[in-house]
Amino acid sequence: MRNLWQDIRHAVRLLRNNPGFTLVAVLALSLGIGATSAIFSVVNAVLLRPFPYEDSDRLVVVWERNLNYGLPFMVASAPNYVDWREQNQVFAGLGAFQTRGYFLEHDGEALRLYGARMTSSVFSMLGVAPLVGRAFNAGDEGAGVEPVALLSHRIWRARYGGDPGVIGQTIVIDERSYTVVGVMPPGFNFPPPIVEGGIAKPRTNDLWVPFESDLALGNRGARNLTVLARLANGVGAGRAEAEMNAIAGRLEREYPETNAGWDVTLVPLDEQVVGGVKSQLLILLGAVGFVLLIACVNVANLLLARGTARRREFAVRAALGAGRARLVRQLLTEGLMLALMGGAFGLLLATLGMETLVRLAPQNVPRLDQTGLDLPVIAFTLSVSILTGALFALAPAFGVTSANMGQQLREGGRSQAEGRAAARLRSVLVVSEIALSLVLLVGAGLLFQSFLRLRYVPVGFEAENALTMRLTLSRAKYPEDAERVAAYAELERRLNGVAGVQAAGFIYDIPLASDRGGTSFDIEGELTPPSDESRIVNISSVTPGYFQAMGVPLLQGRYFLEADNVPAEKVIIINRSLARRFFSVDEPLGTRLVVHGDARRIVGVVEDVRHNTLRDDPNPSVYLPYYQYTNSRSLSLIARSEIPAEAMLATLREEIREFDAGLPVYEVKTMQQVMGESMARMRFSTLMLAVFSGVALLLAAVGIYGVISYSVSRRTQETGIRMALGARSADILTLVVGQGLRLASIGVVVGLAASFALARTLSGLLYGVSASDALTFVAVALLLMGIAMLACYVPARRATRVDPMVALRYE
Repeated sequence: MRNLWQDIRHAVRLLRNNPGFTLVAVLALSLGIGATSAIFSVVNAVLLRPFPYEDSDRLVVVWERNLNYGLPFMVASAPNYVDWREQNQVFAGLGAFQTRGYFLEHDGEALRLYGARMTSSVFSMLGVAPLVGRAFNAGDEGAGVEPVALLSHRIWRARYGGDPGVIGQTIVIDERSYTVVGVMPPGFNFPPPIVEGGIAKPRTNDLWVPFESDLALGNRGARNLTVLARLANGVGAGRAEAEMNAIAGRLEREYPETNAGWDVTLVPLDEQVVGGVKSQLLILLGAVGFVLLIACVNVANLLLARGTARRREFAVRAALGAGRARLVRQLLTEGLMLALMGGAFGLLLATLGMETLVRLAPQNVPRLDQTGLDLPVIAFTLSVSILTGALFALAPAFGVTSANMGQQLREGGRSQAEGRAAARLRSVLVVSEIALSLVLLVGAGLLFQSFLRLRYVPVGFEAENALTMRLTLSRAKYPEDAERVAAYAELERRLNGVAGVQAAGFIYDIPLASDRGGTSFDIEGELTPPSDESRIVNISSVTPGYFQAMGVPLLQGRYFLEADNVPAEKVIIINRSLARRFFSVDEPLGTRLVVHGDARRIVGVVEDVRHNTLRDDPNPSVYLPYYQYTNSRSLSLIARSEIPAEAMLATLREEIREFDAGLPVYEVKTMQQVMGESMARMRFSTLMLAVFSGVALLLAAVGIYGVISYSVSRRTQETGIRMALGARSADILTLVVGQGLRLASIGVVVGLAASFALARTLSGLLYGVSASDALTFVAVALLLMGIAMLACYVPARRATRVDPMVALRYE
């Protein structure tokens, strides 16, 4: 222990006496450790931290599946859920829920909140009890019972002042009275953002109500429940899925009209929630790990150069009785001291970087709000600091203490053999820096190309100067479908008459911001449709002004008219993909499609719209006139103006207020914002890799500059002899730059080989570009060679200015 304290005091004294060396080393390590810790904090919050439910690793999402229709994950029908609950022997609990939005009336204000309608079994299955009051029980479910509700801790504190007396009070939700029976504990936010259609939708949930109907009496063909289950003790997911598929087989035989072709698949809850971002975050963690390795290599080079200069010191200490192990320990102690200082400053940088990461990261990353400096992040930073300290100090420590100490003492530390060994080690380190930098640059280049191609992909509509907002008609004021149709028709006429508005219309689900429903269809008069042909299409309900407001081009026929209402002939508009797939020869106009049991005449064909994501090709889609298919009280307004969309907001709000002062307006965005949010993940990954590769490129340039500069200083006498024998400045320049470019070339070759192997991990994030894109690989290699040449040029120019007489006297 006494020797250890001596080593620590000696290391502190040496680092204090060499402030320039210490500053450069600590700065490099701070950048690497800080960036790694910041990314790890996100990975820890999103991927590693367990869900706040009892034994959350045993929770699974139960999906219905129909591969014949291309539906690998589908929510369940209520009667199927009831049969699963009653017949299974593999679950310790089974519950169902529907996520939805609510309006809570409080102090004359309608608050837009999110929450869920659920079965009473959900809370007991999660193992979470209310902070105040009680949870739902079986008596709260079904028709004719008193409506009850649970509040979140956030709303309880913000709107009711944390008053326990709220239990038993009546509140108004969606114009209905509910009795508050409980308040959930802080941080409870159920359901988590279950990924549906590849889009996670993290939300703060504040209200929970039980189902107010008998689920067993529901429509078996209407699939609209998300089902969550807890595996029984000793039951694995494979066995549970096999039993559930046996039940699905029995239901298929009993109800062939609704269950033919449908089976069941189970997905662990954590995978279902974070699976969409897992690969992206792990790639970023790996990338920042490369930056940390490059920083370690740079510091190792610094220690190696400094250790070479201290060989005589080590020889003297060896002569006085110090063993090689003691000398290695001393150098390791110095390296660990540097690493711990770098870790401390890195932790400070990580704390600042976490806020920036959360701000830049796409907001549809689940659990991102839980990112912060906690014990696991601190432990990770400490571990990384110790590991990197050992990593960058070990090789130099053995390198500079492996010489014949007696010979070093006799020759004053000038051993050419050991000089060559140290030079080889420095060269290997520089080659590894360049290779790692090239891998990062290739990844950033591929993502940047993908981002550009995604940005300019045809979306099928015009986003510029288009504003969207959500409206919900009051159930009490507009109880009937006809009244809702009349209200939206009148509001559309009013908004189209506002000065500056080019077109206004409504749709239930705006593109790139919501998932569309699917439905099956038939072509009237077709005798036998192909058995292997999917007849599942996306369906949307729109008002007459929607297509013009969204800027969706009309390819054939006409748009919807105000006359396309209930008394009129039922009509439908299809998109280009559906027309091309099912009407390759015949004109689709006039053909009748059977949708939801109604035969509808095709009156128009419109351009394909990328609805779910920009990455996915448009699906065959149909549009129904809202005036004939009134499927919701809530619609999204699209208004196109002659001026920037934001400038129209106040005018549109005023017109809506004049129409109905109590009509809530929410989720206000421009379509350009909607498009930006749809590209947020790609933009974030591209930005992060660009930053990491930029730092790596800088560190690699500094590394090769340091090696060449050190080589020039060690070869000053050789340079003087060459110049005294007639070598020109151009010869010296070529010699020195050539040395650096040889190292860079080897690093580029190694890096290209590694990039070909690792680029495949990016394939899930790429769009429109191959993971082995030759242009990217060549451009990055040339860029890195150019940077290496610049890094070599400065020490090379210094070598050409050596005075031969001074150099010949150089020790």
